[in-house]
Amino acid sequence: MKKIWEKTIESISRVFHVIFSFYIPYALWRNSRRLKKWLKKNRKQQDPNLYSFSDRFEYIRRKAIKFNKRMGIKVNIIGLDNLPKSGSWITPNHTSNYDGFYLLEALGSKVQLVPTANDKVIKGRIASGFLNAADAFIIDRNNIRQALTNLNNAANYGRQNNRGVVVFPEGTRSFTTKLLEFRCGSFKFPQKYALPIVPITITGTLQAKRWWKLYYRYVNVTIHKPLKPIEHIKIPSDIVCRRVYEKINNELIKYEKELSNREKKHLEKLRLKAIKSDKKKERKLIIEKENFIKKDLKKSKKQ
Repeated sequence: MKKIWEKTIESISRVFHVIFSFYIPYALWRNSRRLKKWLKKNRKQQDPNLYSFSDRFEYIRRKAIKFNKRMGIKVNIIGLDNLPKSGSWITPNHTSNYDGFYLLEALGSKVQLVPTANDKVIKGRIASGFLNAADAFIIDRNNIRQALTNLNNAANYGRQNNRGVVVFPEGTRSFTTKLLEFRCGSFKFPQKYALPIVPITITGTLQAKRWWKLYYRYVNVTIHKPLKPIEHIKIPSDIVCRRVYEKINNELIKYEKELSNREKKHLEKLRLKAIKSDKKKERKLIIEKENFIKKDLKKSKKQ
């Protein structure tokens, strides 16, 4: 009887969460705008402690936890004791736009996180406020020298300020949740600054995207034992990269094995849908590029 009553209460609360979820994009934009105002005040008054990093980080973390709750997502944290309190190089797999929110809830209570982000992400109205307020380091894929410089600065910053620098070694999201090839160049920087490398596996993100469902979805954040500086400094970065890849990939395989047959079928359906939507986006981008080139040609002919 208790279980039935708990389930009914859970489904009723989820109904309200689904209704209020339409308000979430506006709430995130408003929070992003507030963070931008804080940064402007800091610059105007030339006082970085007016809205300190600690205050900004705590604000962002609170909003991330609230976002997860409203979207009906419960974050399970596995192996929090493995996370160092000092500066570290955090390397999770990347499968969702909301990975940052899951990491903030899972790791933020123990260490302050500093993200590295793609230059395209920072242009978004919502993301820009959160990333700038978190002292994010922007990586431009088209400018390798600038990207390497920023990664170097991020590692140095993490060491000096005892913060966890979050770097996604895949470089982009995996729409199917299957691990993509790692860009191993980023592992040279924790070796240079003697930072522990913390592999993290995030699972359940593809199922979590179905926010309109009237039941809670679970995202697991598994924190593996870190590679201490003594264990990786003298080893080639490619080998270190492979070790981290294997740790994360093994956890992903383990997660899928533990799913029931029904859950496995459901996951495969979601993967097929994700692949289709990704192909549609690629086609749209190709058409947009072609139209842009045509417009440029027309203008040049007129001139």
